[in-house]
Amino acid sequence: MTTQLPNGATIYKRRTFAAGEIPAGLLAAHSLRAGTWGRLTLLTGSLTYVDEPTGARTDLSPGDTHLIEPTRLHHIEPGEDASIEIAFARMV
Repeated sequence: MTTQLPNGATIYKRRTFAAGEIPAGLLAAHSLRAGTWGRLTLLTGSLTYVDEPTGARTDLSPGDTHLIEPTRLHHIEPGEDASIEIAFARMV
């Protein structure tokens, strides 16, 4: 699993969500815009990242990151105690 942003990608926004505050939209299938990468970091608790096209499931532990590719359908399944940060990046 690649966790590094591609060369030339620059983070332009970060969003942090505390336990119990993760938006419902992240729990259902969704994707990032073309040209936008996401780097999901689990800060606390437990979380599973689910790749919609393949059904592959990746369990994250606190401190783990997961790279989200542009337009890739996915969703997350956070534990009740999960807090996360999502960094959004694009090529410059």
